[in-house]
Amino acid sequence: MDTKGLTKDKLGLTGAERFLVGVLFFFLLFFADIVQIRSAFLSRVMGDADCFFRAGWAAKVGKSIYEVTDPNGWHYNYPPLFAIAMIPLADPPPGESREGCLPFPVSINIFYKISLLSLFLGVFFLARAYEQELPLVFENLSARKWYYLRIFSIVVCLSPIAHTLMRGQVNLFLLMMICLSIAFQMTSKSFLSGVMIAGSICLKVFPVFLLIVPVWRKDYKQLAGCVVGLILGLVIIPVSVMGVDKTKTAYSDFYNVLIGPSLGISGDNTRGVELTNLNSTDNHSVLAFLHGIEHPDFSKKPAKPSLVIKIVQILMSVLFLGWLLWSKGIPKKGSTMEDAHFLALASLLMVLICPVSHSQYFVLALPLVMSMLVFSWFDTSKIVSPWLGVLLLFYIVANLLPLLPVFENIKRMGVMFVPNFVLFVYGTTLLSNIKSNDQIALEKGVATKFFES
Repeated sequence: MDTKGLTKDKLGLTGAERFLVGVLFFFLLFFADIVQIRSAFLSRVMGDADCFFRAGWAAKVGKSIYEVTDPNGWHYNYPPLFAIAMIPLADPPPGESREGCLPFPVSINIFYKISLLSLFLGVFFLARAYEQELPLVFENLSARKWYYLRIFSIVVCLSPIAHTLMRGQVNLFLLMMICLSIAFQMTSKSFLSGVMIAGSICLKVFPVFLLIVPVWRKDYKQLAGCVVGLILGLVIIPVSVMGVDKTKTAYSDFYNVLIGPSLGISGDNTRGVELTNLNSTDNHSVLAFLHGIEHPDFSKKPAKPSLVIKIVQILMSVLFLGWLLWSKGIPKKGSTMEDAHFLALASLLMVLICPVSHSQYFVLALPLVMSMLVFSWFDTSKIVSPWLGVLLLFYIVANLLPLLPVFENIKRMGVMFVPNFVLFVYGTTLLSNIKSNDQIALEKGVATKFFES
């Protein structure tokens, strides 16, 4: 080990690293202006934020949150709770009274800032949990590790983060709740961890997949937190704001226009062009990737996958889940690091196997990047090991290139599934290594918080 290098590194970041951190923050500040212009000052509104603001207006005045549309004709497609949260940023349709409503550009600015704060809150909270629960990992290179755990993880996932901010989407709120869930789980606050999982389900239904974590860990406090959070977010708050009848109507509409069509048991296709059709949306799920391979010519791609592709997608999803659970081992709680890594892996797998996975959903890879970085520090004095550095560089490039206009046709094939699947595969192999390290330490009688159950 290079002790001179360690001494120097403890002083903080190098000049080049400090410059790059500054560039990142200036980028995020400058990017706010781009989002503001795209969303509020062009002849055509760009982004999805007004879908949420219009739903907030509908919830405020007692209209249907699933029938109102933004200027592009797009609908609100989430459970009622987020529409209720958007009431302070409500944006009425043309011809309706704006009394009590903020100017639209102000609402966009607030939404961007809250999204950015959510990103930093989730990342910094999770990083702090790692530092508190695994103190031995941070004995060397402590100052640089502080920055790398937070800033480097954001840089690796900057492409989907920027895409989320540009589109005015909600994925940074989802990321925050998953980061908080992992952090609470690590610090033995299982009930609060479950509440955060419930919050993610109340925001976007597909995180119901994450219930596999408390079930497989046999963490009944975490599961109880999920139940309480779901009752609060899906029933109590909507009923208290919208009333019983309107809440029932909202859930009936939600099922008819989204849940039923997604499960193939409803013929309503009002959300097809904007969400579920495979030839009209930015989709990078395993289903979209398989469909893209079958139909590489986008101009001839059908809106719906064939029965064979659906069956293969289901089989692959079951295989990926089985592989993850087999890597985790028999159902029980593991070490602090093992269980944090397990929840991070489950979050990324959830995005991969969900039938609709837009490119900005891959912000949820960030907890796994953080977990990989922390675990790598157990075996090396390098701030980023060569192998992990190559993997993450590939991940950055492979997520960025499809977003460039010149690669639009490639993006339409769902190719961003590939780098995220590679990250999942590598992360799953690390889960086995984490368990092996736990066993070796226990056999040697090493007692640190890293190995506590």
